[in-house]
This record gives sequence, structure tokens and C-alpha cells, in this order.
Amino acid sequence: MPKKLINEIFLMRSISCLSILLLHSLARAYADENNTVNLVRVLLTFGTPAFIFISEFILSRSYPQELPSNFWSKRLKFIMVPYVLFGTFYAFLKAFEQSISSGSDLMGSFINFLWRHLLLGDYHGYFILVIFQFYLLHYFFDKFLKKWNPASVMGSALLINLIYLGFFNFVKPYPSEIGAYIWDKFYWIPFFGWLFYFTLAYYCGRNFSSFINFLNKYSKWVIVSPLLCGGMCLFLYDSHLISSISSKRVDMVFFTTSMILLIYYIATKLPKVPKIFVWISQYSFGIYLIHPVFLALMYVFFNRLSLDMNPLFQTIFYFIGSLLLSIVVTFVLNKIPYGYYFVGKIGIGLNSKKSRNLKDSDLKTVHGRSKYI
Repeated sequence: MPKKLINEIFLMRSISCLSILLLHSLARAYADENNTVNLVRVLLTFGTPAFIFISEFILSRSYPQELPSNFWSKRLKFIMVPYVLFGTFYAFLKAFEQSISSGSDLMGSFINFLWRHLLLGDYHGYFILVIFQFYLLHYFFDKFLKKWNPASVMGSALLINLIYLGFFNFVKPYPSEIGAYIWDKFYWIPFFGWLFYFTLAYYCGRNFSSFINFLNKYSKWVIVSPLLCGGMCLFLYDSHLISSISSKRVDMVFFTTSMILLIYYIATKLPKVPKIFVWISQYSFGIYLIHPVFLALMYVFFNRLSLDMNPLFQTIFYFIGSLLLSIVVTFVLNKIPYGYYFVGKIGIGLNSKKSRNLKDSDLKTVHGRSKYI
């Protein structure tokens, strides 16, 4: 994999990771009480689906012929195992909190949260279940996608994606507990709500030269489109036509796509990605998994001490604190035997000794597995 390509992925991954972190920090500091902040939060949700693009783009670009023999074993060990361990960890935390607040049975609450976390993806780790679905789609449909017309495939995927999200955005939930749960959370899990990002990434990675030519040829539209699509998202939210703050909004398909193209275009123009973005990219998986713990702890800290702090300063505190603490914990756990099974491995940096000694073909494999979302 050429060094320039790695530069671009570093930047896109780190920006996507930071957007999610800022989104959650704002939610903790402001809740839903400030409409201006809510408008910002709507736009920040692009980070989650951008990771779909990153994951499939790496696969398509790195393995144009077929996936390596160790593909599944590595992803099961370094992605699925952290999903299970963190799902168990968060289930215990929620059960403990519920037991303290309501006096409910700790073990019963734990089992209830555990099966929902692991089987239904009922915590922020749900995204890993989405990623694995696309690993399966790539594995089974790669030979067909190579032959099919890219425009037809992406057009069909876009239509399916919009119909699926539009249904859950505009149709009222089925009047039952199960219906309410599906509309509230579970519709996030099936790949239909993310399908367009997958096909876009597949063909951009597979036809990399054409992708770069497209960005350069239509650079003005690439720069302007986030403003137009972002404006549409803000209008739909402010007018209460789509009132949720979520990456699963039907309009976010267009805004996320425009942001992906813009960030990638900017990355191609940089001679070198700033080290801070490379560093954050290396720790992005650990940040993604751990940061809610530190946000919750800091939230309790502010409430217990009754600190009268401006929400803006709270946001900064949440953002920087959870970022640094997540990185520290990820670093420490990677120094402990088998600790990386809990938070994933730290990614390879641009100038690390290991990456400099790799051949191009080896770098493809390592980069493809080093950042798992």
C-alpha cells in the first residue's frame, strides 16, 4: 500500500474518531437543552458511518484479488473478542448502577444487559456487529462486485439505504415493546442502513486512480457539497421534520458522503499528515471503546461536587480528558500480556520502526488489520 494512501486514512480515521468524541462530550455537557449545540451535534454524527467507509476502503484497496488466509482469525481475536469483553464490562456497570439506584437484583440485571449487549449490540459497541456484516458481504460478494457495473451497484445500494432509513425515520413504531425497541435502537444493526457507504468504499478502493481523478476533477463540488448537504440536515432538524440526532438519519447519507470526499481530498493535498492525527488514529479503536466510561465518571464527578461550570468548559474538559485517559489506558493495556484483547492493538504509525522495515505487500496486511473499524 503506497505511503500516500496511509496518510489519507490516518487523517480520515482520526477526524472521524474526534467527531464522535466531541459529539458525546457535547451531549454530556448540554444534554438536549441548547438548540444551537444540537445543530452542531447533528453534523458531528458523520463520524460513525465514515468508519464503515474506512474499513471497506482498506479491504478493497489492500486485497484486490482475495482476502488473506488469516483474515477471519485476526479479526475474531482483535475485534470480536474486545466486543465481547467490553460488552460484558458495560453490562456489569449498568447492572451495578441499576442495583444501587433501584435495589434490583444485581445478577438478574447483569444477565439481562449482557445478552442484549452481545446478541443485539445494545451498547455503543454495536458498530462492531455492523462492521462484521460488511466483512461477510465482502467475503461472499467480492467476485460479483468485481464484475457488476459500479454505478448500478452504488445506485441500487443508495436506494435501498434511503428507503430503509426513511422507513424508520418517518413511519411510527409498531405499538408494542418490541416495536419500540426496534425503532429506538435495533434498526441500527442490519447492514441495510449502511449499505451505500460499503459499496462506495469498495469501488473507490478498487478503482483508486479513478477515485482520485474524480476528486480532482470535481474539486469545487467536493468542497461545496458539505455546506449544501449540511445545510439540508440542519434545516430538516430545525424544522422538526427529522428530530433525532443520529447518524441513522436519511439525510446523513448525503452529508456523510460529502464529508468523506472532502476529508480525503484535503488529505491528498497534504505533504504529510500532522503527527497528532497519526497518533490519534493509532489509538482510535481503544478511544472508541473506552471513552464512554470516562465521560460517565467525569459526569458523576461534576454532579457530586455540584460544580457550577460553564457547559462550554465542561465540553472541553470531557473531550480532552476522555481522549487522553482512553489513550493512556489503551497504551497500558497493550503493555500487559493479552491486554490488547480488551481494547485492540495500537495501530502502526507512519514512522514507526516496524512500518519502515515492512515491504509494501506486508504493509498492506498490517495496515488492514491494525485499525479494525
